[in-house]
Amino acid sequence: MAEEVAAPVVEQSPAPEAAVEQPVATAQDEDVATWKKRLAGKDQALTATQKELAAIREEAEQLKKWKAEVEYANMTELEKVNLKAQQLESELKAAREANERENLARKHPLYAKFAEEVQGLSLAAQAEAFEKFVTTVNKEEPKDTFVDVNAPRKSAPPAQKQRTVADISEELKSLGNPFSR
Repeated sequence: MAEEVAAPVVEQSPAPEAAVEQPVATAQDEDVATWKKRLAGKDQALTATQKELAAIREEAEQLKKWKAEVEYANMTELEKVNLKAQQLESELKAAREANERENLARKHPLYAKFAEEVQGLSLAAQAEAFEKFVTTVNKEEPKDTFVDVNAPRKSAPPAQKQRTVADISEELKSLGNPFSR
């Protein structure tokens, strides 16, 4: 049998209390730590609730789809045709409105821009936005940018000098002969 050697136990003296000091937490540090823990708990609860809400919404969407499928399967042919006609009419109406908005935007771009900004606002808010819009448009546009094509010019165009045969000959000579190499 192998010899067992026992190492002598050396007793260590306990460290003096003054040498090993535990950091003392102040009341403010304890408050901050408590609030951080509470906030972390609230964040976890919020995340869990949001996941649960997303799952419930997904289940509700699936139930709506299932209900629509069951109702469509139980419809008569006449009801199905009427439903399809209503859907096509609503699509046609939406396309016509979009086309009208596009034509309006092309013909009157400032009004289209303003109408887009105030869409869904109350009448008072629209009036306030209109005043603000008009002041910004007046500041942005310079006054003399509009040119009326029907009105005569205020200044005469520069007079062109009559070209003589000698001038034309000089221009042709400066171009050179394209057939010579």
